[in-house]
Amino acid sequence: MYVLSIFTIVIMSVLTGFSILLLHRKKNKLASLSGTIVVIVLTMMGGLLAGYISGILSGELFFPVGLGTLIGFVLGFIAGQPVGMLAILSGSVSGIVSGMIGALLGAILQFDNPTIMLGILLGLYVIILGLVILFIIVDTNGKLSLDTQGISPFNIFSAGLVLIALFLFLYSSDLVKIPGEAEAAQTQETNTPPAKTELDITGETNPKIDMMVTPTGYSPNVIRVKKGVQVELNITNPGDNSCFSTFMMPDFDLNNINLKAGTTNLTFTPDKEGEYTFTCGMNMFKGTVIVE
Repeated sequence: MYVLSIFTIVIMSVLTGFSILLLHRKKNKLASLSGTIVVIVLTMMGGLLAGYISGILSGELFFPVGLGTLIGFVLGFIAGQPVGMLAILSGSVSGIVSGMIGALLGAILQFDNPTIMLGILLGLYVIILGLVILFIIVDTNGKLSLDTQGISPFNIFSAGLVLIALFLFLYSSDLVKIPGEAEAAQTQETNTPPAKTELDITGETNPKIDMMVTPTGYSPNVIRVKKGVQVELNITNPGDNSCFSTFMMPDFDLNNINLKAGTTNLTFTPDKEGEYTFTCGMNMFKGTVIVE
């Protein structure tokens, strides 16, 4: 996955950079409306791909969304600068939105084999950026022309059917598996909340909690601790899934903790009595810390 990600970043940098270079060189020959459309397409594809790569590599939501948004905005500003203010505004907005969508797609829909989806997005990116470069060259050169009416609608329709068939094949095969899909379906069918598992460590001098991530929630999910005594929290996540990959207990300064597959060691000191909640990244699975 890392090799394909690096290869994708290189291809994206080359094609995007060359497209922006053409915009700067041909700015006097390119119509304002045409340039604006080119900038929108360029930033949408760049933001989408950049956001998706950061999402699959990071495995959580906050950083990929921020990075995808930043890359989309920068692309929109740089690409739109030679065309005009309208192109800058349109490109920046489209880059921000597509960067967010790409990051969400990469972070939430974490496939067991994300390289397949990355390869599909890379293929679409190369095709669309190739058309963008071709359009700029043809539109700014009076000696060249491109007859789009020669492209049969049947060919476009056939390409769409092939793409749909590809997604249906991946969905029905074992090549792409969405972690937690079966568990989520089972939980929806039973419609029963996870059983409460309680742990009382108020009497321990060096309290230690071994917490397990299960398909239905955290175990234990109710913890009694002593005020003012530091607690060692060891969370074991058997799979690097999208929801449980983030742990949050903001009342004790545990924010957006990234839980990779394996055991993550944390510590916190409950300095105030009461009941406090810890959750997964999407606030779907919860637990309670009772400080006495």
